[in-house]
Amino acid sequence: MTRATAWTGIAASIASVALLLVPGHGAELAGALLLASVPAGAAVMCWIDSGDGVAQAGLTLVLSLAVTAIFSAVLIWLAAWHPRALFALPVVSVVSCAARLLRGAGGTARR
Repeated sequence: MTRATAWTGIAASIASVALLLVPGHGAELAGALLLASVPAGAAVMCWIDSGDGVAQAGLTLVLSLAVTAIFSAVLIWLAAWHPRALFALPVVSVVSCAARLLRGAGGTARR
């Protein structure tokens, strides 16, 4: 399950950045929704196997939304808010998910 989460995190990160860079409000909205919904949660959940695919997807979504909200709030409180700063989330996600895939099957929290 963690390998699927890692691949999903990488794909969602790349797709969200690509959609955000396409001009047009529809593509940007879809990219922003994808950015808020998957990459940050996948960066964490690719290391934790919940044992259930539906629970894994749900935890990825909830964790991603929470991390994105907290990251945005911290940027606002620091008076450093800029929408482009959120591009750090897919970068971290790709690095974490790629590290998980390179590490292989060992290292899951639940065996």
